[in-house]
Amino acid sequence: MKFKSFIYTALASTLLFTSCDLNKLHVFDDDTQAFIAFAGTKSSVSVSESTDAAGSVIEIPMLCASVKGVTATVNFALTDTAYAEGIRAVEGVDYVVKSVTTYTLDAQNNRINEVTTDLSVAGTEKVVKFDADHRFATLVIETIDNDSQDGDKKFDVVLTGAQGCQLGAFDTYAVTISDDESPMNQFVGTYTLSGTNAFDGSTVTWDVNVYRDDVDENKIWLQPIVAVNGLGAADVMPVYALVDLVAENIQLPYGQTVYGGPDLGINLVIAGYNGEPVLTGAAVCNYVMDGKSVSFTIPFLGAGDTVANAWWYAATENITLTKK
Repeated sequence: MKFKSFIYTALASTLLFTSCDLNKLHVFDDDTQAFIAFAGTKSSVSVSESTDAAGSVIEIPMLCASVKGVTATVNFALTDTAYAEGIRAVEGVDYVVKSVTTYTLDAQNNRINEVTTDLSVAGTEKVVKFDADHRFATLVIETIDNDSQDGDKKFDVVLTGAQGCQLGAFDTYAVTISDDESPMNQFVGTYTLSGTNAFDGSTVTWDVNVYRDDVDENKIWLQPIVAVNGLGAADVMPVYALVDLVAENIQLPYGQTVYGGPDLGINLVIAGYNGEPVLTGAAVCNYVMDGKSVSFTIPFLGAGDTVANAWWYAATENITLTKK
């Protein structure tokens, strides 16, 4: 099956940056605009309590954004006060802070000038140091598997006390440790999605983050389930699916919005296909659970705009998701 993509100028226009003076080039000022923040496209992560009989490793990226490279430091704290007492993750009980590595990147995006600080030693100061040769950092935290079913645990990593530059807006990173003794939590994690692009037959792959719903114990959320040209992974809204542990299947309802909304001029939704877009019902797929590995296949999933009735912005066949 081959599809013809529809190019909609309203989508492109929402992704353009505009300026009051198009002839004036903005210059980044290190003295007033350099900042430290968490890096990447997400501000949270959900990981299993253990992976392959060992604690799961959480790698949290940071950066010091500047042109010439500034000398600066930032403290970080682990806090659980934003969560109810019963789901608070405790350092030393539910997780340990292992290390922080600072580095910069060469022209091929390879790490160079790596310096690693061991943070597992009691009393080690939780601080990250940046300079022109160390513009990036990766904080490594490892979960502790307690072999008991005691529910998910949550905590935040918070950046504080920046010196040498300002603190960016992206200063809090939320972590959920999923209790792997719960069958539903075996679905939580990062999956590799592999499928066939229905436009040209090429193979496409990307990562999909899967996490549990806070209220419905049988509901999971997936992001991003489709890849749309012009949108980053963080721009694609998560969609939910229902897990039936008895029937051993996953039901992904069609018609869920992944970008925009019915009243926003553009409303990209996921759909099936039977000669025309299918917006009702759900993609039902059996899952295979081998130990703590999970995989399932969706025959087809695409996205189109219900406001303009424009199809397709994305169309992928033979989609297989496999938990890493």
